[in-house]
Amino acid sequence: MNKKISLFLVSLLVSLPFWLGVNLLQTKAENFLSAKNSATILNAQINPIDQKISTSTPEISCSLDNISAESFLVVSVNEQDNDKVLFEKNFSNELPLASITKLMTYLVVSEFYRNEQDIVITKEATQQANTLNALLEGDTLKVSELIPIMLIESSNDAAFALTKVIGEAGFIDLMNFRAKELGLSNTYFYNPTGVDPEARNMPQDQINYSTVHDIAKLTKNLIFNHPEFLKIVSQKEYPLYKEGKFVSTLKSTNKLLGEVPEIVGGKTGTTDRAGECLMVIMKLDPANNDNYTIGVILNSKDRFNDMKTLLNCAKEEVSKTTNGVN
Repeated sequence: MNKKISLFLVSLLVSLPFWLGVNLLQTKAENFLSAKNSATILNAQINPIDQKISTSTPEISCSLDNISAESFLVVSVNEQDNDKVLFEKNFSNELPLASITKLMTYLVVSEFYRNEQDIVITKEATQQANTLNALLEGDTLKVSELIPIMLIESSNDAAFALTKVIGEAGFIDLMNFRAKELGLSNTYFYNPTGVDPEARNMPQDQINYSTVHDIAKLTKNLIFNHPEFLKIVSQKEYPLYKEGKFVSTLKSTNKLLGEVPEIVGGKTGTTDRAGECLMVIMKLDPANNDNYTIGVILNSKDRFNDMKTLLNCAKEEVSKTTNGVN
């Protein structure tokens, strides 16, 4: 790890103005930066994707020709790192990822925040682009209550509100720092929500970007190192409470949840410049609880049908492997 970056981040975090939980956040940051071989351990978990992603797509009877997405990847992963790329197209193309950005927003929050910490929703948070009005100025919610709103409903106001604990600039620095630590070499974040720069009056070139390859690596890390993540993104509906009172039921933006049994979680994203984006987590081999299949699509014109096609092809491939064909 670059010592200058490490010292800079520690200095940044220690100097940030926190209200509650400042000492805990500082301790977590220092422990994170001093953890022996942390980068080595993380890379050991995700490098198998790197090693196998250059292999050619296997021959299959189902057709991928009609998929509209500019880039896609389907990879089988497990904790033993016996990862296998099933299909890919333009896996290294750097493309806008829209609200799939919130996967990294969640990772930073889960690593550096306390779930019980209260966050007051500001007027600025409620004015974020494409807000769904789930949150109102003056609302007070815990971190653990804002996370599902951000991931399930893909709330930009919830994502922005979470950054204000340490300040948006410092939070984005952490997003990019963690991306580098995880080996996401073709990923960069300019905001915590994934909106196009026009929505925030930012320069045109300041748009969050990634690759299907990097998104799969990040998702794998979340599945195996942050168990609460899969529990959250697997929910089709979520009851929204404010100060202990039921307000409404939020609906997942992932329309395949509940419709396709093999899909057990995921995250959507869409903007004018990013097109339709989608990450899903699949269970294709019920006999093997340790295996998951990650599907990622960027810049699609019909992401849900594209993913259904990829799923059908993946099921065929897994079936061949299970029956000893490969």
